[in-house]
Amino acid sequence: MFSIWWPAYVFPCIMVLCGLAGRLLPGRKYRSPLGPLTKERQEFADRLLLKLLWQFGLAFAALSFMIMRSVRLMGSSGQQILLYIAIILQIIGALILPVERNMKAYFDEQEDE
Repeated sequence: MFSIWWPAYVFPCIMVLCGLAGRLLPGRKYRSPLGPLTKERQEFADRLLLKLLWQFGLAFAALSFMIMRSVRLMGSSGQQILLYIAIILQIIGALILPVERNMKAYFDEQEDE
């Protein structure tokens, strides 16, 4: 069973390692699509991105484990289809990390006070 499902753990492991190792690497971690950020916003976005990377990585690994355990009695071809779906969902989930939305909400609240 693990011989089929090991690829589902590669992407979450990379996310967790990037989130944890990113604290050791200097420089900007988050690149805003809106252009350069102020120093305070950049620091907040970097911290948030690293935190979200390891949290989402752990959540994706747990989700893969739950799916793997739920379909263990299915045939290998059915499991492979579910594996592909799980990996695609992981990639889509990583692409929509809510950094911009959280940053906007955090700094709008501060400006209102």
